[in-house]
Amino acid sequence: MEEILPYECRCGGKLKKSQTNVEFFGIDLGIKSCEICTRCGEEYIDQEVMKEVEKEIKKRGIFGLERNIQVTKSGNSLVIRIPPEISKFLHIKYKTLLRLFPTDKKRIEIEVLGT
Repeated sequence: MEEILPYECRCGGKLKKSQTNVEFFGIDLGIKSCEICTRCGEEYIDQEVMKEVEKEIKKRGIFGLERNIQVTKSGNSLVIRIPPEISKFLHIKYKTLLRLFPTDKKRIEIEVLGT
């Protein structure tokens, strides 16, 4: 039987205890306990679980990899520089083959194809 919690989600829906699969930068960190709204589906992870997840991502060396970078220019091309921490994490080296494609009007995805 589901355990419905005595407090509500921001949307006004009921929260129930559940579990969710936690990922960070595509790395599976396992199934963790959470609370899920029965109306909107929003998942909430408590502070202790978040501390556990943060400890694991720091241990794996992936905490803080997100960066804001500025586009530069070289000839007629625009250049995006990949910070060394990200290139190390993705095993990107000079001449590594990448695939670059837009996913919408404000997002670009880069796929590492290999060397």
